[in-house]
Amino acid sequence: MDWKRVVTLGLGLWLVPFLVSVVLFGLRADHRGLFESLITVVGVTCAVAAALWYFRVRSVAGLREGVLLGAVWAAISILIDLPIFLVVFQMAPVDYLADIALTYLAFPVITTGIALALQQSRAGN
Repeated sequence: MDWKRVVTLGLGLWLVPFLVSVVLFGLRADHRGLFESLITVVGVTCAVAAALWYFRVRSVAGLREGVLLGAVWAAISILIDLPIFLVVFQMAPVDYLADIALTYLAFPVITTGIALALQQSRAGN
C-alpha cells in the first residue's frame, strides 16, 4: 500500500464533508434529515472518487487491500471526529457512534467493492 497516498486521501475524505457540513449547518436545525442525507451523499461520493483515484495506479487490487484501505479511511475520520464531537459539541460517545461513526462503515464497503471489481476486470472476467 502507498501509505502516504492512503493517509492523504483519508484526510481529504474527512475534510470535504466536514467543510460542506459547515456550509450547510443552517439546515441542520430545521431540516436535520435533509442535512444528514446531503452529508452522507457527499461522503459516499468522495469515498468513491478517492477509491477510484487510489486504485487507478494499482496493478493489483483485491479483498485484503480494499478492506484495509476502507478501514484506515474510516479510522482516520473517526479519530479526527472524536475530539470535535465529544469535547467541542459535548456529544455522548454512544450518540456519536450511532449518528456519525456508523456512516464511516461505508468506506470499507466502497473500497472493497471497487477493489474486487478491478480485480475481476483485470483478470478478464
